[in-house]
Amino acid sequence: MTNPLIVSVKPAAARGGRTVLRSTVTPVERTDPAVFFSRVGRLFQGSRFFWSEPDRKLVLVGLGEAFCIESGEGADRFGEADRRWRQLAAAVEIEGEAPAGTGPVLFGGFAFDPSGRREALWRHFPSAKLTVPRYLLTVRGDRAWLTENRPETDERESGGRDEAVRLSFSGLSAAAGEPEPRSPVVIHAEEPGADRWTAAVARAVSAIRAGRLDKVVLARRMMLRADGPFRPEPVLRRLLAEQPNTYVFAVESGGSCFIGATPERLIQKRGYRLATLSLAGSAARGATAEEDARIGERLFRDGKNLLEHALAVDMIRSVLARFCTDVRLPDAPLLHKLKDIQHLLTPIEGDARGDASLLAVVDALHPTPALGGMPKAEALAMIREMEDMDRGWYAAPIGWIDWRMDGEFAAAIRSALLRGDEAVLFAGCGIVGDSDPEAELLETRLKFRPMLSALGALQEPGGEGSG
Repeated sequence: MTNPLIVSVKPAAARGGRTVLRSTVTPVERTDPAVFFSRVGRLFQGSRFFWSEPDRKLVLVGLGEAFCIESGEGADRFGEADRRWRQLAAAVEIEGEAPAGTGPVLFGGFAFDPSGRREALWRHFPSAKLTVPRYLLTVRGDRAWLTENRPETDERESGGRDEAVRLSFSGLSAAAGEPEPRSPVVIHAEEPGADRWTAAVARAVSAIRAGRLDKVVLARRMMLRADGPFRPEPVLRRLLAEQPNTYVFAVESGGSCFIGATPERLIQKRGYRLATLSLAGSAARGATAEEDARIGERLFRDGKNLLEHALAVDMIRSVLARFCTDVRLPDAPLLHKLKDIQHLLTPIEGDARGDASLLAVVDALHPTPALGGMPKAEALAMIREMEDMDRGWYAAPIGWIDWRMDGEFAAAIRSALLRGDEAVLFAGCGIVGDSDPEAELLETRLKFRPMLSALGALQEPGGEGSG
């Protein structure tokens, strides 16, 4: 039995049966979003989010909660969230000019597979959780805006926290030079079930060669324990500095923080333009420019990676065609280079039909072959059978949608869940008929590196460990 989607407004407000939200947008002096997250955000620890586009063209920082959509295991979680958000957005009152990315913005994410395995590790991250923050800092280029979102009947709320926010915001310039608390020292690292994972890869290869499916993505995790709590603030700073061509994100819930730097856009909607990409096929970076170029050239000629990429391109193109009047993409993939890894990438875009909903496109795309496999149903069944873990929000849609119904979602890979002195890292690989289990294991270790570096633990763990 599935749980119904629950919508909460704190505090509740209604007008004629409709929820009403008042949103005030004010231009402010541009400030460091990471400092805002840390300094002003300390008043809202446990209910903060952070989102940055690649090259930091747009950054959103949300504090507190004015409106929340949560769901358990509902099969229509995307559609129900879309309907609820449209109901609220139709009754929003906005004070001040509200450029794109300001005003009431719904931010959050979804579980990878609401019908899959459930573990206590992810108990604070349900099948869907999206919130409109109490305060939203929007930084676009050299401009910034602060949005305050308040349910209509919330006028009586004490001004104490509002005043504290204003004082903290006004003192950000002075606080910017203050050192962050030291990062904890990692005292234990393990890769639970690495042998079982390579055995599962071998079984998946046999199934693919037997014609049961074309591709499946199998993921695993690494566990870190430190001498103190992992805090998201220094991790964010390192990700922003070290992973410039990625979406950097963080979502707090129930004392845990899901954080990462993903290179993979799922879908972006701006007016009638839909843009996505296929990111499948991976190789290491070289130690020198010459070696790096040779590795990239081999990636362009590697049959296993080209097949993996083509499967993803074909599926994404066919899905986008359902929502667009035309679909455009280059004839061949590009090479996308990150700090520790390089990928085959094909940008895909189209002109959306008038009734195309961002969350409907997210629903249709997720999981892409780069995240789940192909065909989708067979791949999900194999993941449930062979993965010895709950993915939670790993490899699932995370992002935002504004009151105009524009927004962007990415696939939450290259990520970790921070829980006190424990960090759980996730990585996966696309398995096809030519996959080698040991090579895939090495690829996951390569994909752990961005988060290991951000957590101050870039070192090989000592063996498989327990589990």
